[in-house]
Amino acid sequence: MNNPALSELNPIIAAPAASWWPLAPGWYAVGILAITLTAFLVIASIRAARRRRVKRAALRALPASASLNELNLLLKQACMGYYPRKHIAHLTGKTWRDFLVAHLSERNAARYYDLLVEVEQAAYRPATNQQALQQRYAQFARTWLKQALPPSQQQRRAIND
Repeated sequence: MNNPALSELNPIIAAPAASWWPLAPGWYAVGILAITLTAFLVIASIRAARRRRVKRAALRALPASASLNELNLLLKQACMGYYPRKHIAHLTGKTWRDFLVAHLSERNAARYYDLLVEVEQAAYRPATNQQALQQRYAQFARTWLKQALPPSQQQRRAIND
């Protein structure tokens, strides 16, 4: 098979191996998206940790045996970490009770309302034999701190209005 046309052809040269660089434009988009998503998640987690910092500090500071006044003070300090001082510091008696109840779920609000009334009335009675009331109020304070803090933006806007 001596074909003169075949003798004029050059030998077959294999193509070089495909390189992984430069990447296709789609991979650049995926990389930018991954970096953006990672940055967003890091920023969101830092903000969430900062928002819960006051709540964690209040739960750590919650003593096992504290007076009713100490527990009220702790709750008010925790609230002032999230709400403006001018809206929280003046709350006493019925307004303080209503504020606490308003930030609980309906089930817990009904459960603790009588306790809050009893605590409000205990301020005007002698401090003797209030151990059981103090323990129940400490449990309420723990529940309230876990459930009500940090407040939603809607709750914060409502108190600023």
